[in-house]
Amino acid sequence: MNPISAPTEKKAITIFVIIHDDVPESTRKNLYADHFQPFTTELQSFIERKVHVVFGRLAPYSNFDYKNENEQMTSSRWENMCFGYLEERRAEGFKTDRLTKVLLVTNESLNSKIAGIARVYPPFFSGNSAIASLINYINVAHEIGHLLGARHEDYETQFNGWWCETYMTPKPGGITSNCYIFSPANRQNIKNYLASVN
Repeated sequence: MNPISAPTEKKAITIFVIIHDDVPESTRKNLYADHFQPFTTELQSFIERKVHVVFGRLAPYSNFDYKNENEQMTSSRWENMCFGYLEERRAEGFKTDRLTKVLLVTNESLNSKIAGIARVYPPFFSGNSAIASLINYINVAHEIGHLLGARHEDYETQFNGWWCETYMTPKPGGITSNCYIFSPANRQNIKNYLASVN
């Protein structure tokens, strides 16, 4: 008789969230509930693994100069800082890998056109660093979605009593509301990414 082996638990996703100094205290109080809880609940509903969100405010990361009309330059500079940030976390005993992401949350947009940016290397590799403005409730999920393999092209407009857009809409706002979910195609994109790294 062969013993039944317990299924191995899948590695958790860890998101280190750096709160920028420009985020007001009143916003920080409800930051998790407003911007992370709906997203992590949705994500955990289909990925079969946990999502850990670790908040911090640590200079020079929390006073990073993110406002720039050249958002690609900003993204590259932030990615370089994140390498140092992750080295510091490893020195503290955290294990980091491709399931470890670093997100800077800001009070304002990067520039007049961009409210967030994720460092990705299509078509095969998603990076580990992103910046998301808190001006819209889907920005955090949108940028972390990019880091997990979700794409603009696979967002949907759905109807849940009113027209709503899924997390990866390239242009949130207008008369539609937020669905606070990923489309079925982006759920599959995320599953594919996670399967490739674990």
